[in-house]
Amino acid sequence: MSEETEGQDTGAEAVAGGVAGVDPVAVALALGGASREEADGFLKDQRAVLLKQGALIDDQRHHLHEQFKHLHLSVWEKQLGVLLRLATAIVGFAVATAFGAMVWDAAHSKGLVIEPFNVPSDMAARGLTGEVVAGQMIDKLTTMTKSESSRAAQSYANNWGSDIKVEIPETGISIGELRDFLREWLGHDIHMSGEIFRTADGIAVTARAGGEEGATFTGKESDLDALVQKAAEHVYEVTQPYRYANYLDRNYDPKGLAQRIATATEVYRRLIAGDDKKEQAWAWNGLATIQFNFYADNRKSAWYYQKALAANPDFTLVYYSLAARNAPLGQAEEDFLHQKEFIRRAELGTPELNPRYARSALAQAKTATLEDVGDYAAVIPIDMEGAESMDNFSVLGRGNFINGAISGMIGTHDLRAMRAYLKSVGWSQIPVFATGSWFSYAMETGDWRSVLALEPLLKAPSGQYRVFLVAKHVTAGDFNPTNWALMAYAHARTGDIAGAEKLLAPLADDNAPGVLMRAMVAELKGDHARADWWFARSEAQTPSLPRTDLWWGQALLKRGQPDAAIEKFTRANKLGPRFTDPIEMWGEALMAKSQSHLALAKFAEAEKYAPNWGRLHLKWGEALMYVGKKEDARMQYQKASTLDLTAVDKAELATVSHD
Repeated sequence: MSEETEGQDTGAEAVAGGVAGVDPVAVALALGGASREEADGFLKDQRAVLLKQGALIDDQRHHLHEQFKHLHLSVWEKQLGVLLRLATAIVGFAVATAFGAMVWDAAHSKGLVIEPFNVPSDMAARGLTGEVVAGQMIDKLTTMTKSESSRAAQSYANNWGSDIKVEIPETGISIGELRDFLREWLGHDIHMSGEIFRTADGIAVTARAGGEEGATFTGKESDLDALVQKAAEHVYEVTQPYRYANYLDRNYDPKGLAQRIATATEVYRRLIAGDDKKEQAWAWNGLATIQFNFYADNRKSAWYYQKALAANPDFTLVYYSLAARNAPLGQAEEDFLHQKEFIRRAELGTPELNPRYARSALAQAKTATLEDVGDYAAVIPIDMEGAESMDNFSVLGRGNFINGAISGMIGTHDLRAMRAYLKSVGWSQIPVFATGSWFSYAMETGDWRSVLALEPLLKAPSGQYRVFLVAKHVTAGDFNPTNWALMAYAHARTGDIAGAEKLLAPLADDNAPGVLMRAMVAELKGDHARADWWFARSEAQTPSLPRTDLWWGQALLKRGQPDAAIEKFTRANKLGPRFTDPIEMWGEALMAKSQSHLALAKFAEAEKYAPNWGRLHLKWGEALMYVGKKEDARMQYQKASTLDLTAVDKAELATVSHD
């Protein structure tokens, strides 16, 4: 009984444990009060329920499995959809960007579009098609645009530059047609068309651009190339007048030169009569350049530059150009101030200037102003770098830089370095055009005959000096009258006072070197009162420059007036703190006052800017000897003996070194 009861309990537990949601107590009560048959039936029914529930669970498991499969697929599909949408967005953005760039390019386009010419059928049959003629026009125009100017290409109102193309009609819709449509709609392209037709005597070539009335050029068929050239020049003049005038006045071929200059002048005058202030200023600049290059008239050229400045006070280039005209006229103070103003403006940026020209001009302006205040040590590296650069604006630019470096080496009294540099650049001597450098060399060596040897060049026809001058009667000396002032002093130093005064007489009152040389010649003549009168006038003319005070101080020292000389050297030193000559001469003046102990400091300071100056070390040695430092003095004498000295200084060294 107990076994049966135990077995029944076990079955009830199994049923109760296997059927979810069935109360075990209820099952036990039901079985306890039921017959055997009823219990078996109940258990059978419960087993059937269990089987159904198991099947339901299996169905649910299968359903969940399928749902998970679909869920994984849905996530992948969503990820793929996101990627596709992202790719579409990227492509759309790229297309929009490309289209935007195309629109921007079209809106800013300033090209020249040349349509194929209409040509006679027989010419086309021989291969001279409308496209071929248009291509020839491109070649002609491209050659003309290569004429380099100081003006930046982008500053022209119609700068199509190298953006020249032949427009060949396309069929169907294409990117090219879309681009052309946008440029036509939004841009500023200039369209050019033309035709060639036969005449009774040959052929005619007509070209028209920018809606302007066309121009026709006639000649024989064999002259076709020349006729296309004329047509190209017409297009260039109509579309870019300033560049066309530049193209004409930069062509120095003597053949047809006078006519080219006349045409360029006419184009500039038309621009001046227009309403565009910028173009007016550039046109005045063009006239000034012609006046300088072809007529050697610096004064009238400067007047034109002033007109350009009046039209546009912010015209940076004009300050540099004015300085270039002030210099040969001897307007030293104006030259210095204009150079400084150009430097100030150029360092802020010169978008209106050709970058190559701007770099070259800025470097030359800097060295010019440094020379003016005697800072020769700073001049040398700038000029040497300028001479070595392959990006010089012109061949003359390189020559100017080389001459500037030579002048700097003479200014630092280092003739050994000068000779080595001349050899390194392949020059045997100072260039003949560098009268100023020859003058400085003579001041250093006493070789005034070398300066006088240049005088025939100043008197020679200008064709030997600037071969492209129209005004053949102009001499090189007239081109740069300041050279006559230097030549006059060379005459005076060789004893020809009358010849010097004759050369100085025609120079204008505003020629500062002429005024200063009048003072120097009067001093050599022994007319000290007259010399001081001219020195004072020179000092007033050049209040920013130290050279007058240097030479006035030297004259006063030779007269035995060291205190007055020191006053002048002090002023020169204030104007040119790195100018070694006033510092050294200040030391000599102190020695003349028996203050050699004070002179030592001046000589040491002067050495910083001119370490290889023979006279400096000679005088330094003398000062050391006076204060009792004999060994140090001998060291200075030894160094002086290895450096360049004038004949007078060599004789003095021979005397003092044996004392």
